[in-house]
Amino acid sequence: MSLDALKTKARKAILAGKHDAALKLYTEIHKEDPADLRSFTKLAEMKEKTGDLKSAIQDYTKIAKQYADEGFVVQAIAINKLILRLDPEQTSIKEKLRNLSEERGEDWALSTVISSDIAKIHSKNNKSLERTPLLSGLSGQELDDFIESLELKDFSAGDTLYKQGDRGDNLYIIGMGSIHLNTRDSRGKTHTFSKLHEGDFFGAMAFMDNKKHNESAVAETDGNLLLLNRKTFDEWVKKYPSMTETIEDFYRNRVLARILAITPVFENIPTEARVPLAQQFSFSFFKDGDMIIREGDVDNTFMLIRSGRVTVSTKNISKTIELGVLGEGSFFGEVSMLTKMPRTATVTAQGPVELMVLTSEKFLEIAKQYPIVKKVVEAYLKQRVKNTIQKLKE
Repeated sequence: MSLDALKTKARKAILAGKHDAALKLYTEIHKEDPADLRSFTKLAEMKEKTGDLKSAIQDYTKIAKQYADEGFVVQAIAINKLILRLDPEQTSIKEKLRNLSEERGEDWALSTVISSDIAKIHSKNNKSLERTPLLSGLSGQELDDFIESLELKDFSAGDTLYKQGDRGDNLYIIGMGSIHLNTRDSRGKTHTFSKLHEGDFFGAMAFMDNKKHNESAVAETDGNLLLLNRKTFDEWVKKYPSMTETIEDFYRNRVLARILAITPVFENIPTEARVPLAQQFSFSFFKDGDMIIREGDVDNTFMLIRSGRVTVSTKNISKTIELGVLGEGSFFGEVSMLTKMPRTATVTAQGPVELMVLTSEKFLEIAKQYPIVKKVVEAYLKQRVKNTIQKLKE
């Protein structure tokens, strides 16, 4: 039987609650592929569930040490938490992490944050890996205290970790497994805008703003999370202000990826391409009543609403006619950008507005790589011209 077939059979055994059968299967899988730490972890888990705690702790310890040696500290911390849950006296992994942090300096903690290829996470020479900013500045007793402050939470494939509208009281770090973030657009359609794996953190949007989540987090696989609550985070930020900058940077990228996911123009672009794409935009901020673009002006930038609402209007002889109101995820400016003609409408801010702005040159570069983008914009252009004509007739 192939490895893939064995893994499928093992997963089915777990779902059926047949832990003895799953233990035998994962034992065989581990013999076939001892370098697969995920399967090795499942083997240790099955030993734990069948009552062989001593052997489970021994396996977990080997796994944690290997993760630590390769620099995957978040995974090592998660396994360490599992060990301490079984035996609070087992402190060898904490000591291992402390020693590594002191030996390797700031480059000791690696992450898969910018790597979408999880099959490569055990390659120390993989250039897509970068250090984990939340951990790389910590060592010694400070590292011990930080690890102690993290709460371990298990999850199963298909679990909803939080829903859109739940309060953001925790920052989540993936110890093992993978999750995806979903959001709903104005049409009620659900989009996956980010897929995350071991070492990634999420929930920062609501956490940083102390608001409700505007996305939901759903587990793709079994795994576990390390949770950091607000009180602990505030205490650590006082010691390490750079933590705030790190999280805000990731927060901003996730916000941009989410906006692109709910914007019809970019929703068909692959999930993993959205953050690099979002970085092509610049940003503009407006106050209530500010005129963002004026009818008749010559400008060819494309604008996407990151937050807030705007009013679109046009002049008909001496009368101003409102054409509509646009909100988060909507775009405007496509007419002038595609036709090179003067602006055909005036756009005014309704309250504070943040825009993502794209030059026509960068838009065309994106459209060259993803032709669907230009097709969608052209379709909206035609529809908006029809709507404007209808409004003028009315």
